[in-house]
Amino acid sequence: MMRKLLLIVTLLTANAPGIVAQSYQVDNFDLPNAVQVQTPRVEPKPASKPKQLTKLSNYTYAPAPGALIHLTSQSLNPSLGDFTTGNTDVDNFIVESGKRNSVDPLLLYSIMHQESSFKARAMSYKGARGLMQLMPGTASRFGVANIWDPKQNIEGGARYMRFLLDMFSGDVRLALAGYNAGEGAVLKYGYQVPPYSETREYVRRIGNRYSMIRDPNAVANAATTNIQQKDPTPLNVYERSVFMARLPDGRLQLVSQ
Repeated sequence: MMRKLLLIVTLLTANAPGIVAQSYQVDNFDLPNAVQVQTPRVEPKPASKPKQLTKLSNYTYAPAPGALIHLTSQSLNPSLGDFTTGNTDVDNFIVESGKRNSVDPLLLYSIMHQESSFKARAMSYKGARGLMQLMPGTASRFGVANIWDPKQNIEGGARYMRFLLDMFSGDVRLALAGYNAGEGAVLKYGYQVPPYSETREYVRRIGNRYSMIRDPNAVANAATTNIQQKDPTPLNVYERSVFMARLPDGRLQLVSQ
């Protein structure tokens, strides 16, 4: 018995280096029939590189030193003509910002009617605010310190439209699409109106408004009526009727009902 134990110890000692080297484990004391379990080697994981954030171009607005080239599809209108928002100060702000940024005031007027129905404290569920429904980020980007101030809000909207018209070579439809969905969406779809139903409806609506108020025949045939202005129809609902109404004082206003 003693001789057998000595033999076992000798065998274990002789095979120890091999066992260690190959990382074997013996899980049976009956050595002749031992089951050798090789411990799998754990490969060290390569150090992962930190993810790089995709850099997005942050377009900035820099007013030109002189008058900007008129890139709208129609010649710049020097005023609102007979149109009014119902507030003389707001009318003047639209004309001033339009002239300063070379954006047709009637285009700004058309956008404002769709965006806020001329309500200075309008706020959308997405957080767009004021007459031109600026998002806080857009307002800050174009130098608006007080988003609720009508003058600053209109100036921010006019600057943004000027920027979009410059980016899209004066294409009013693409500029409007950018105003609604962001210029990045227009770029993403290859300088086309993005295939978003709300954006396409937005472009259609304002295009109709702008065409209507630039049409001398439509202006001449505007009927005098009592205005009961409603909030804009949601963009996910097709808007059927917008018309021009002549106020008792002779001025004109867009009305959606």
